Formats: sequence, C-alpha cells, structure tokens
Amino acid sequence: MLVMKDLCKIYRTDTVETHALRGLSLTVDEGEFLSVTGPSGSGKTTVVDLAIGLLRPDKGTITLDGKPLQEVDIQAWRKMIGYVPQDTILLHDTIMRNVTLGDPTLQKADVEWALQAAGALDFVATMPDGLETVVGERGGKLSGGQRQRVAIARALVNKPRLLILDEATSALDHESEDAIRRTLEDLSGRLSILAISHNRAMVHAASRVYDLQAGTAKLVDTSGSTSFSK
Repeated sequence: MLVMKDLCKIYRTDTVETHALRGLSLTVDEGEFLSVTGPSGSGKTTVVDLAIGLLRPDKGTITLDGKPLQEVDIQAWRKMIGYVPQDTILLHDTIMRNVTLGDPTLQKADVEWALQAAGALDFVATMPDGLETVVGERGGKLSGGQRQRVAIARALVNKPRLLILDEATSALDHESEDAIRRTLEDLSGRLSILAISHNRAMVHAASRVYDLQAGTAKLVDTSGSTSFSK
C-alpha cells in the first residue's frame, strides 16, 4: 500500500514560490485501480514524481507498506514500478526488443505474457514476423493504440507491483482509448494501477478517482458528488 498524507510541495526560483501541492492525501491500495484527474498545472506530475521517489515533499509523509519511503531501498522500489508516459517512444527495432529493451534476462515467454496482459498479443500474432516484426521509426508501422499497447507491455514485462500511466491515453482516438481502458480493467486486481489524466476517460474503469485542483485532492463520488480525501 502506498500512502501519501498531507503532502506539500513547493518549487522555488530566485523570485517565485509555486505551491504544486497543498496538503494532498491519497492512498493506492494493493491491487487497486486509482485514477487521478485534473487540469494542467494541478499537480498530477508532481504526484507521480513523489510516488517514484524522484522528489521529496516539503511537508507530509509518504509510506510504502507502512514504512517511510525515505527508508525504503529506492532503486528496488523503482524496479517494482512500470511506467507508461504520454509520449510513447518505440525503437526502430522489433517488437521483442521494444518490450525487453535488450534485457538479456527476459525470454520470449516473458514478452508473450506481457503482450497478452497488455491486450497486444493478438495483433502481434497476425503480423508476418510476429515478435520479430520491425515497428519502423518511432513505431510508425503501428497504429496509435497498438504503439500504446506495446508500451504497456514494456511496462509490464518485469511484473511490476505498481503500474503508472502518466497521461498515457491523451493522444489516442476514442476507440483506441476505450480499448486501453478495457485492458486496464482486465489488469485491475493483478497489480496496483495509478492512472494520471487531464480528462475523465479513466473514471469508469477506476475503483476510486481523485480530482486535483490547485494542489489539493478530492475523492470523487462517481454518483456525482465529491468529498475531501482523508
């Protein structure tokens, strides 16, 4: 369980202080699909950076299974995280290497498992060269939805404990976005998912939804009302 409590984060320059987060609290339970929505500048990326350990809060606490994150082996924690960014960058190489990134410890069975979990194995199987299909410059031979599924497979191949999607569906058309949403629903319960988005596309798939506004989070009641997160 990842718990963020009363977090404040301030970015400082010589002349300006910007409060990215103001007393934010949220919890990602084991096996939960949590969605965090909000407009640009509301603090969503800061939440991700704090969860990964790239930043430390100015105030508040972050704990992993009850242990302060600063006392956790941060490199080991990051190895338990699969990350899918907004801009999917694929190598001009095979699907196999795009999933493994050349890691020699990963075998064909690992890649097929990850592609299956990401909902990509069926379309890969229809390609003439299967896993050895070269995807082209920046994955240009694949559709946007297919590229994103390969990126999700890359994030899953090491069997992470937490999958973070940072605006990962924002560039997709409605049909592709809906397909990715169904894939995430299938993954829910098998690992924890933290989906960051500037829109509400992931709301229906998530078990809980937080809405960030000006650095504070409200837990969204999907029936239409909201309450402050605890």
